[in-house]
Amino acid sequence: MTEGRGLKQKIRDVRLRVDGKPVAMKGFVQDVVGFTVAAMVSNLKGVSDPKEIELVIKIR
Repeated sequence: MTEGRGLKQKIRDVRLRVDGKPVAMKGFVQDVVGFTVAAMVSNLKGVSDPKEIELVIKIR
């Protein structure tokens, strides 16, 4: 179970794609990435109790 400031649900599924190709992540890495992003987003003004977060990063 992953918990943090107001984030009491378990991170269920984290997927990473780089240039359209899936990148495998073990459970620990999924937890770290998922919890970190979810914790940052849940602390943003106007966001409360997110169920799904989608993040796209484009690099020039």
